[in-house]
Amino acid sequence: MANKSAELQHLTGIYKNILKNARVKSIEGCRKILDPHTVDVDGKLYTTRHILISVRGCPFILDIPGSQYAIYSDVALDLHSRLKKIAIISGGYIAIEFASIFNGLKSEVYLFIRQNNLLRGFDEEVRDFVSKQMSLRRIDYHTEESPQAILKAPDGSLSLKNNKGNINGFSHIMFATGHRPDTKV
Repeated sequence: MANKSAELQHLTGIYKNILKNARVKSIEGCRKILDPHTVDVDGKLYTTRHILISVRGCPFILDIPGSQYAIYSDVALDLHSRLKKIAIISGGYIAIEFASIFNGLKSEVYLFIRQNNLLRGFDEEVRDFVSKQMSLRRIDYHTEESPQAILKAPDGSLSLKNNKGNINGFSHIMFATGHRPDTKV
């Protein structure tokens, strides 16, 4: 955990230095756009030719019954023990990355891909190569399976109900379904 936190701080420092070296003035705070050239940040007005607002991202959680039992990538980085059996919902880059991490930690990993193949939008050769490598590493992945509900048993284990049936006995179910900009404020 300490190494992870140190690495995240290191990466944040790199990004801030890139902006600083490009002579970008970074102003952090609660903001409100007043007009095309004026922004209010914590009560102070800034007027400029161009305004770039960078907002936090928040995980996109599928709207299915039981979604409150699932974790997402931000939370997965804070887990303190090895997961016994995890279902990861998505076939994107982050899902593949976490499947590989958990597999390397000797967790039983299941990947549920709503499409007919993983890594949508990637080159076919890359997709085929990654699929073969996942099979060699015994990452169990299911294509064209859309989650419909997450069920929690009295013993705390989770089941994933999808369009092809139920799979039981997960210690964790993770959404790796992307992030959306947090623009509510």
